[in-house]
Amino acid sequence: MQNIFEKLREDTLNWRKDGYPCQDYPLIGEVLRYQFEGETDDRVQLKYLREPQFQSLELYWYLRLVLKTPHIVDLYKHYYDTGDIRDFCEAFGIPLTPNDLIYITNVDAVINLVENNPDFVKLKQIDPVYEAVTLPYPSYIFALAMGTGKTVLIGTIIATEFAMSLRYPEGPESPHSAGETHFMKNALVFAPGTTIIESLREISQVPFDQILPPSLHRDFLANLKITYPQTGAKEIQVQAGSTYNVIVTNTEKIALRANVKKRSNQTEIAFEEKKEQAELEANLRLQKITSLPSLGVFSDEAHHTYGNKIDAELKRVRETVNYIHEKTPLVTVINTTGTPYAKRQMLREVVAWYSLGEGIKDNILKSLHNGIVQYPIGTIPDQDVIRNVINDFFDNYRDVALPDGAKAKIAFYFKTQEHLDTSHQHIQNALTEIGESTTQILVNTQKSSQTEIDEFNRLNNPDSQKRIILLIGKGTEGWNCPSLFACALIKEQTTSSNFILQASTRCLRQVKGNTHTAKIFLDTKNSTILDKELQANFGTTLGELRTQDTETEEVALRIRKTDLPKLQIMQLVRKVVPLENTPKAIQLHKPTDIRETSPAFRSILTPDFTQRSTSPLTALGAQDEVEITNRTTDCYTLARRLATNYHLSMMETLKSLKKLYPEGQIPYAHFDFLCRQIEDQQQDYEVIEEHIAEHLALIRIHDDDGNLLFEKDDTDGSYVHKVRLRKSKADLLLSEDDLDDDHDVSYHYTPYDFDSGPEQHFFKTILSTLNQSVADVEVLLFTGSLTNTKKTDFHFEYKGTDNNYHRYFPDFVIVKNTGEFYIVEIKSENERGHPDVVAKKKAVQRLAKLQPEVHFAYKVIYTKDAFLQENLDEMQKIREWIYAKR
Repeated sequence: MQNIFEKLREDTLNWRKDGYPCQDYPLIGEVLRYQFEGETDDRVQLKYLREPQFQSLELYWYLRLVLKTPHIVDLYKHYYDTGDIRDFCEAFGIPLTPNDLIYITNVDAVINLVENNPDFVKLKQIDPVYEAVTLPYPSYIFALAMGTGKTVLIGTIIATEFAMSLRYPEGPESPHSAGETHFMKNALVFAPGTTIIESLREISQVPFDQILPPSLHRDFLANLKITYPQTGAKEIQVQAGSTYNVIVTNTEKIALRANVKKRSNQTEIAFEEKKEQAELEANLRLQKITSLPSLGVFSDEAHHTYGNKIDAELKRVRETVNYIHEKTPLVTVINTTGTPYAKRQMLREVVAWYSLGEGIKDNILKSLHNGIVQYPIGTIPDQDVIRNVINDFFDNYRDVALPDGAKAKIAFYFKTQEHLDTSHQHIQNALTEIGESTTQILVNTQKSSQTEIDEFNRLNNPDSQKRIILLIGKGTEGWNCPSLFACALIKEQTTSSNFILQASTRCLRQVKGNTHTAKIFLDTKNSTILDKELQANFGTTLGELRTQDTETEEVALRIRKTDLPKLQIMQLVRKVVPLENTPKAIQLHKPTDIRETSPAFRSILTPDFTQRSTSPLTALGAQDEVEITNRTTDCYTLARRLATNYHLSMMETLKSLKKLYPEGQIPYAHFDFLCRQIEDQQQDYEVIEEHIAEHLALIRIHDDDGNLLFEKDDTDGSYVHKVRLRKSKADLLLSEDDLDDDHDVSYHYTPYDFDSGPEQHFFKTILSTLNQSVADVEVLLFTGSLTNTKKTDFHFEYKGTDNNYHRYFPDFVIVKNTGEFYIVEIKSENERGHPDVVAKKKAVQRLAKLQPEVHFAYKVIYTKDAFLQENLDEMQKIREWIYAKR
């Protein structure tokens, strides 16, 4: 049986293929498509997000808008309520016996048992199921392996929620909370401890302009307010009742019940006073939080608050979130974690799972291929084990550095100071033996000096010379050190939950441009523990990780030519322009003939089944008048809405509304009247057509403001465009060193990363032709890899089968020095007749017909084989065009 996250993944992919249809909120399709450089069904390259982040984002919005933010029970009903109760219970993790099936006949019956029968929950050992069922709000878990960027995902979800709220300020009501709007207008982000909170500060650094289209990004930034409550502050510095706040805090600062520990020398009175003060401060913070409307909650590293056993920490967190929900109904609760399991049981709220193995395959995590080294306990002296680890590390990583220059590092983990001190001497000796400086060692424990702490905090700095890190109780969850390539756990470790798992996987965090694998050094005991922890938390084994290798790699395409010919085309442009007598400024006046809302009355009725009654219902007493609240909105919200809908100046519209409504509130009843005024004044328009010459840049190095669009290689000053490719397609790469280009008409970037064998063969064939005689040809370019509209103008708009407009980036262009050009697209024969392929072809051909004379040609070559054997006639026609004279 498929897990629910697998079913959701399939349905979300189908939603993507259909173009993200959403009748009520079509903007979401624009937002999701904006994440891609090109077409979602072509050479998919994401602009900023990583694949698991984007998959989680679109799955989130599938849950929110297509499935209407279901409670987790309703979500399972949607997929598994097949009429056979066994299907639902198997998926939801409720074991049933044949005897159970006698009295449990439907989903509602078993859910009722879980909710109200503690003995049933205890007998079946299904505490995680009970936790999921009894939540009064929709709550989902996104289980993404470390290094995939959960903090960025949280920031991205918040940004898109706020953007949707700004565009649809009224929105429909939440299906779970009457009176609450559908989209978030505030967000609370919390996590346990202080280390993880530091990593959550990355939310402020998310490049939101890469997430939101420009029209949404401006409004979002103008409204966004991010707050990190200071330690010791009694209140959270946000305005009560305000909107578009992001509050990032740790669990302890907002817990309903303070977690205050009594010191050994503290009196009972002093302890109670401190506890009371802590709870008072927490309540002050909670009061501010609960005043915020349309609140969403994000819990990072959620595995701290989930498990088979509801411990005190979980109760505190759950109590706090439930309390917030009671005071201000939550839009939803999103939990992010690195594992979908709790003691080998799958958590039922998991809607997305991206495993360690997938992270390694996709090169989001460093590979451990043949990188797990195990030492038997007791048979080799400690100093020899350490000497071997140090030698191995420097043999493999002596000259290894990240692209920014940060040198590769190794972390040794110890349980006690005694273990560390003994090993410290062995490490110094081993370094001296191989001629390495002992100043590369850095110790970080609870007793470290401020200087050592500062050195530890700057390990990511390329100037840091510390490479051997010795740790006690540090360097686990939340520690982000991409230059860490190896971890050594060769001594007995702490018995705390998952310490060995957290410590050993710290070295897996990947960075762009790195091609080196990671290593983990373990003794036999720690190896056994790690294997068990991997199985319990990730459903994988140490052996599987040892053999797992990356399937993708990042390839840097170096830009060789920036001065390329521009393609001139004539475009038919339709413009809507006002007639001469149309007023330039919209004049608004306050409606005067709005009818007051008619009073509403309620009656109380009772059944009357006497024979004399003419009706089965009889009224009791007089009718009561029902108070009707006159709903209003503020001037700013309506001005933004009118300006967007009618293409007006936002500031001028706001000024007009404030003049009419100085009190700042506009009744809903006035909306239609104001809209009609605008429409009456804007109806005198006409459509004119113009033929405009456009010059398409095949490559753009800078944007209109002069900002560089490509990365710059510091070594040679060249511009670089990076793409992620599957290793299985490495043979499709072709550089200028692989194939002669006698007249230098090609390779505007190198290597060319073809998507198929036929594309590569077409290029080789035509370039070979040009090597014999270049004729009038100025350039032959493969353009299929540049699919970012900022970096090239060479794309065409077409309407897809999803009724949305898309951009099409052709594969090749041949340009003559006469200005003529020939566009070529290579497709598999089985794509012939595909509606989207046909739509792309028609879009280009429509442009071709607009040209005053035969200016450019377009050809789609459909092929069955890699060598175009059945396309010789089509290839010959292209050669004839190359040598034809105008």
